[in-house]
Amino acid sequence: MTQYLILLAIIPLSVFNLTKMFVPRRRWLLSGLATGLVIAPVSMGLIAFTYVPIIGKAMGLVGLIGNLIHGSVGYFFLVSFGGMEPGVLLAPAQLVTISVVNAFIWGSYYGMVGYHIDAKLATEKQPAKALAGQRAMKQRVV
Repeated sequence: MTQYLILLAIIPLSVFNLTKMFVPRRRWLLSGLATGLVIAPVSMGLIAFTYVPIIGKAMGLVGLIGNLIHGSVGYFFLVSFGGMEPGVLLAPAQLVTISVVNAFIWGSYYGMVGYHIDAKLATEKQPAKALAGQRAMKQRVV
């Protein structure tokens, strides 16, 4: 069952390719949002590949590091606000709750990072257009 969590990685990849075609100005914002929504479950799914000899161990290590960074934030958030008891064995419903909280937290974080990348790319492209417009104005005046 945990191997199906890795299929969630298709979502950010497809969003990245679709925004290239349809909404190129918001490409990194939407891709960051989609990545943040699935980063915690995908990293948990990658941990399950540690039983595969060589490549699986490397994928499991990447999943472990990703889960240490992204997975615990939702748990500590819920424990600190009284949504869960600390130190109790987690049921599947509680794991889903943690994943939903992680999706909200990391989706907004990576969405903001993507927004700033889009803004930076837009300001880098704008001066070139402005200079081209000024050159066209000078040629019309002369």
